[in-house]
This record gives sequence, C-alpha cells and structure tokens, in this order.
Amino acid sequence: MQDPHLYMKIGNNDEFDIADKIPGVHYLGDDATPANTNQFNKIGGADGASFIYKTINNYQVPAKFYFTFRDYQDYKLIKHQINRLFATRELIRIRTDTEKSIVRFVVANLPTIAPMEEAYSHWVTFTENFDNPSGYRYSLYRSDADNIAEKSQLEMGIPAGQKLNYHFTTPEFDVFNAGDITVDPYFEKHDLQIKIKFNGSSLKLENTDNSSVYTYTKPSTANDTIILDGITTTLNGQPASENTDYGNLTLKPGWNHIKATGASNLDITFSFPFVYI
Repeated sequence: MQDPHLYMKIGNNDEFDIADKIPGVHYLGDDATPANTNQFNKIGGADGASFIYKTINNYQVPAKFYFTFRDYQDYKLIKHQINRLFATRELIRIRTDTEKSIVRFVVANLPTIAPMEEAYSHWVTFTENFDNPSGYRYSLYRSDADNIAEKSQLEMGIPAGQKLNYHFTTPEFDVFNAGDITVDPYFEKHDLQIKIKFNGSSLKLENTDNSSVYTYTKPSTANDTIILDGITTTLNGQPASENTDYGNLTLKPGWNHIKATGASNLDITFSFPFVYI
C-alpha cells in the first residue's frame, strides 16, 4: 500500500511534500479530533442547567511519521532536519492527498524523536503534534475560484452537478455556503470579502434568511470599487467604513437569499473560503 502524503506551505513559501523536503521521512496519517466547549447556566436550587452557547476550540493534529537510518550519524542528521523544519515560527498550511481540497492552518511543535527500543533498531516513529488555533478546516480554494465545484470533493458539501456562481448582476440572488458553520466576520472574525460596484445614491444588501444587513450610504458610480472585507469597507483602496451603517453580512450553511436595493448596474462578488469542522 502506498504511503499517504502530507503537503505543507510555510508562510508565503511554495507548498511541498514533506517526503521530498526530507528524503526518507514518510507520513503515516493523522487522526485529529475537533474540540468544543458547551457553556451552561446553573441556577442554585434548581435541577440541571440551561444551555447558553457552544464554542469551537483549538485542538492538536497528531501527524504520525516514520524513517529508517543507516547509522547513528545518519539518524542525527535526519533528526536535525526534522527539528529545523518544525522549529518555524510561521503559520503552516497543511493538507493531505486524501483530502486535497481541504486545508488546516497550524503551528508546529518540536516532536520527540528516538529510535525504537529494540536493540540495534534502525527504525524511528514519531508524532508531530500540530496546534490548530482556529479549530477549523478550510477549503483550499475561495468561493469565487474558477470552476470551484470541479475543484472540490464530495465531503465538502457542494451539491452534485451544481454549477455554483458567486458573481452577480441582478438585485436578487442566492449565495451557497458549502461549509459546516455560519460565516460570521464580526463575532467569529471569518474571512468574507464582498466586492461591489453600483450606480446610485446608496446600496443595501440584506440576507433575508438571517436578517443580516450591510448598507453603503453614499453615492457611487460604476467606476468605483467598494470592498467589504470582513467588517471593514474600502472605496477604491481607501478606508471608507464611515460611508456605511457599520453592518455586515453573515452566511448560514446552504443557500442564502440576498436582496440588493437602492441601486442599479450591480456587479457583486462574494469571495470566501468554506469553513469546516
């Protein structure tokens, strides 16, 4: 059976297969378990407790590896290469050949590396416990990537045979969130960019499925580019949040019906990664 593959991208550097980066080191897989905390309100003298909210926690991704070595010098060299790789202070994007279109952004820890206890062993197995600070996984491609459905996998929640669109020119349209959770740029600091062009005195965007609203309150022409990046607005690259109602849109899992009112000549693009547990 062929070994699985782990692909790493450190900071802004190119992605690589760890088996190519350190020849002889083989990835065996990981079995990470997501974590959450449920918050309850306990009232003295009353039975039980009432549920308040759930939060997704950071957790570790235990990636398992093995390598063989010829002699002690070879062992020390490979060990040093591994430690040098995982000593990085930068965020690492990881994905596997099993889930090529889903990534995690993790922080490395230095692993414990030692030969197996059998006498004269030339075999080492070790576990690299990556920290996943967000507690999430993400789609490799953003929603507005070309042919996003073709670049995705079955477990990513995209309807089979559905051609998804994230560029709109009509006053009413539907945006599909293929992720597991609501994209919320305010409370959860999720990545959501809405690129807008319009003619008119103002523009109101409303998600009628969850009542979230964003309004650009100043006039604009088709030559202007307005970007709502999370909760921050820019106009032609310059800060412009003061031209808004300081609102923002959220996208629940599945279809979201959006209404655009108050303007004409609309050109709107929703760009975001899908977020998975």
